[in-house]
Amino acid sequence: MSETTKPQAGESPESLEEFVARATAFLDANAEPSPARTAFQWGVGEDTGVKLWEEPDSAEERVRLTEAREWRHKRFDAGFGWLDGPTESGGRSLPRAYVRAYQRLEAKYQTPSETYFKLDHVLGPVLLSRGTTEVKESIPRALQRGELVACELFSEPDAGSDLFSVRTRATRTEGGWLLSGQKVWTSDAHLADIGVIFCRTSNEPGKRAFSAFVLDMHQPGVKVVPLRQMTGGAAFNEVYLDDAFVPDSYLLGEVGQGWDVTGEILARERAGIGAGLSRSGSGLANGSRLIALVRAMDQAEDPLVRQALVKTITGFWATKQLTRNGTDRAGATGYKSDPTPLVSKLALSFNLRRASQFAGQVLGSRLTADGGEWGTFSWNSLVLGEPGVHIFAGTDEIVRNSLAEKVLGLPRD
Repeated sequence: MSETTKPQAGESPESLEEFVARATAFLDANAEPSPARTAFQWGVGEDTGVKLWEEPDSAEERVRLTEAREWRHKRFDAGFGWLDGPTESGGRSLPRAYVRAYQRLEAKYQTPSETYFKLDHVLGPVLLSRGTTEVKESIPRALQRGELVACELFSEPDAGSDLFSVRTRATRTEGGWLLSGQKVWTSDAHLADIGVIFCRTSNEPGKRAFSAFVLDMHQPGVKVVPLRQMTGGAAFNEVYLDDAFVPDSYLLGEVGQGWDVTGEILARERAGIGAGLSRSGSGLANGSRLIALVRAMDQAEDPLVRQALVKTITGFWATKQLTRNGTDRAGATGYKSDPTPLVSKLALSFNLRRASQFAGQVLGSRLTADGGEWGTFSWNSLVLGEPGVHIFAGTDEIVRNSLAEKVLGLPRD
């Protein structure tokens, strides 16, 4: 039996085949199989368009979150929740082959959305490497089991992705720190139990003026205000801090290491961004919805439209190959660090802008007024939501600077 089929000694008492059989039995007993996915057909089903941001109403969102928590509890307690996590923290310490096998298997069943827990694999490794014993022993496991929802508190109104300009301050007090300031564009802050926050802890110049903490989002001194977007929804929030307390045990790393902690979190986040849309089933990344749109609008013979269509689809395809295969650093020894996460994020921004512009080119006035025609005004959500992609996980400008400085080794401006 090959190493990819059976883990090394001490890693798992069962072969991959035995694991899959046990996981299948668990899913059969606790979830319904998903209906067979059919190819996208224009005019069939609900006209939901392509939504980049989840924007359900408050009551529906709470129901979804409760269902997602319950599923993660059940899955974790059955031994399928944190397959590659360290055993001392509640994980199974299984090889990645087991994780991929379970993910492929669960995708065949109807289970609650993972969107509320999208930071578990982003924050978990950082909390385990940078957190105190108290943090390591409690928070990563709780994230994986669905007991905690997390958010990232980085951007500010006068700083954006320029973290050097952050003004939120953490001031020493007995047993910990008092945090005061304002954060903005914070996803899921209205649902979050904890947040990882980047603060100024001194006035000295340079990166060592900042520290990172884990913040209890339910305590006095934390106020969350939803931000209404052009789409009509409120997927982001402002967060106001007025002497919110953080104990010393919730400091990540050492005082002055906030820049390093935040950089590691953003790198992990960007690494998974580029391929996300290709797995959404929206028909955008694989081109099926775009092709159907062109045909439905009777523009299939327009050479300019055909050219723009091919460019749009090719961009998504190239990004998928990048995120699937990574970057061959062995062939580019001049790179200072792996460019894949940065390029993936930038490619997604570029591809969605091109898709948005393409939809406007094909639809024209149909995009701006709801005439009741299937598959037309529903693109409005993509066009109005797309600008937000250029600011999350670092603005496009910040990402370009990082590529120049961290990957290519170019001097700072």
